[in-house]
Amino acid sequence: MNTLNSSVFRASIAALQSGSTRLRISRKNLETIEFPLPPLPEQRRIVAKLEELFSRLDAGVAAVRRTQALLKRYRQSVLHAAVTGELTRAWREAHPAPTETGAALLTRIRAERRAQWEAAQVAKRGGQLPLNDAWKSKYVEPAAPDTSELPELPAGWVWSTLGNLLINRDGERIPVNSSERAKRQGDFDYYGASGVIDKVDDFLFDKPLLLIGEDGANLLSRSTPIAFIAKGKYWVNNHAHVLDAESILTLDFAKNYVNSIDLTPFVTGTAQPKLNQAKLNGIPIPVPPLAEQAEIVAEVERRLTVLDALSQTLTAELKRAER
Repeated sequence: MNTLNSSVFRASIAALQSGSTRLRISRKNLETIEFPLPPLPEQRRIVAKLEELFSRLDAGVAAVRRTQALLKRYRQSVLHAAVTGELTRAWREAHPAPTETGAALLTRIRAERRAQWEAAQVAKRGGQLPLNDAWKSKYVEPAAPDTSELPELPAGWVWSTLGNLLINRDGERIPVNSSERAKRQGDFDYYGASGVIDKVDDFLFDKPLLLIGEDGANLLSRSTPIAFIAKGKYWVNNHAHVLDAESILTLDFAKNYVNSIDLTPFVTGTAQPKLNQAKLNGIPIPVPPLAEQAEIVAEVERRLTVLDALSQTLTAELKRAER
């Protein structure tokens, strides 16, 4: 059996196969193939040695797969420690008085967002201000989270919602179907719910933004990250939410947070899971001071870079074992 599975024997079969729609080998040709036949005692020794080596190989593969599972759990532990403040506990002790708390940062973000909305309303009127300020009452402030069942946060942190912290730019997305994309191949990444799925000849965005999958089984299975940062010039379809912020640090922190939590309470549908914009905006998120966000993002990046390198090594070892 081991001889029949060898590369030499398979090559001999391939050389004698014939047929156009379906390759086959005749019995006559099969009977002409030669292969080494050792004495029976040596056959037994060969088989015993192969079984020993394959058993050791199987054990090694199992160990690699266990390590991969441990790395996945450790990755989630790193993200959880980051967004709960455990990862930067020592940093906070060394920096007890941040120049801007999370609450102050959130207040500033909300004021800037309202100012941008008012400026946009004035621009729509050709730069003319209305006679009174009644129009300003039309501005809808994103709802604050219900903190009654949320855990206590470290000093300087505050609870918010994604809708309060980030700026949603879903209205700028444009889906392009596959047949149209085939006619518009180019150099710009085309993003879907789980990352780049194609290349196109134009772009919609030209700055780092946070993309969060809007639909698909991955919302629950989490086989790939739900949230990721898109950079450069790129296009986004309507299967990924597009979120902006005043700082790339806040985008990175929000990415880590979304990838660390269970989204099941916010996902609707079973056959086709969906995270709609209202549910997304209502997700509670802790907001550390901006300086601590920088420390968190740097520490997470450092640790996950090591994990990614180790994960690539394990994947390469599995492929080598299969060969």
